[in-house]
Amino acid sequence: MADCPDSYRDRPEPVDDPLSQILSLLDARAVVSSGLSARGGWAIQVSPLRALKCNFIKQGNCFLEVEGERWALAEGDCFLVGPDQPFLIGTDLDRLPRPAAEVFAGTEVSGFAWLDAGPGHRFHCLSGRMDLPNTAGLWVEGLPPVVVVRSDQPAGERLHWLLDRLNDELASGLAGAAAMASNIMQMVFIELIRNVPGERTGSWLAALADPRIGASLRAMHRDPQRHWRIDDLASIAHLSRSRFSDRFRRAVGKAPMVYLLHWRMELARRELARPNSSIAMVAERAGYNSESAFGHAFRRTIGVTPRQSQKLSERDRASAGSKDLRA
Repeated sequence: MADCPDSYRDRPEPVDDPLSQILSLLDARAVVSSGLSARGGWAIQVSPLRALKCNFIKQGNCFLEVEGERWALAEGDCFLVGPDQPFLIGTDLDRLPRPAAEVFAGTEVSGFAWLDAGPGHRFHCLSGRMDLPNTAGLWVEGLPPVVVVRSDQPAGERLHWLLDRLNDELASGLAGAAAMASNIMQMVFIELIRNVPGERTGSWLAALADPRIGASLRAMHRDPQRHWRIDDLASIAHLSRSRFSDRFRRAVGKAPMVYLLHWRMELARRELARPNSSIAMVAERAGYNSESAFGHAFRRTIGVTPRQSQKLSERDRASAGSKDLRA
């Protein structure tokens, strides 16, 4: 078994950070999806899903094409494809691709699809998926269409170690192996999301890469109830009001107070989804003294009233319970 990378050794307990908060808010959980073993010249067209998709190349080489841009991938490379994004993968992208639904049909038990495209080099990859709710807009807008991590990058070592552990669990047959595999895949996705290019502007992920704007963003996430002023946030970033506002808007794609409003309303939507939640209490936790003012801000940001949001959550819970009874 490989040694644990230094970055995973004992560390002081971390403070909750914006990425962890947003993943918790969305209840975004990763699962291991069917991998692929193939040989020869092949191409697969993957249809768009409301999910993040990742693949880790365990053996061989291939190409990835998204939005007309092509990447050559080698053994040890890993990639993340954003939600609602179709993509093409294969060793020969000039041939007619086969639909992914056809290639992966009936692989739920085996966990792998086998594609024999004639003589040629062997290929093997592991795959994962992170399903996203329809309310994931605030988070999704920070992601590029594709993130590629090469085997020789610092994150490549961590991903390699994690995926070796994933392989061990999938092959072990031990009690709890499925739960362990899902949790490891969750770590794989977080590692890939951390590697969104820092120069990408117009998202909260870009802001986290900026030491000054990131500091103010973390402060908002730590204490969303506080009656923040631009002066407070600019002081945390050690910038003047005007420079802070301009830099924040360029990094995040929203003005500071607009971003704070969206974050507060996303937190409020989660609270309203809880059974027997009180709109007055949720309004107070969101930093509003007036339930009416909260309702106006919520509807302007989310698109429905707090009461309508509660009813939608009740309907979703009832639908989920009905499915459980039919299962």
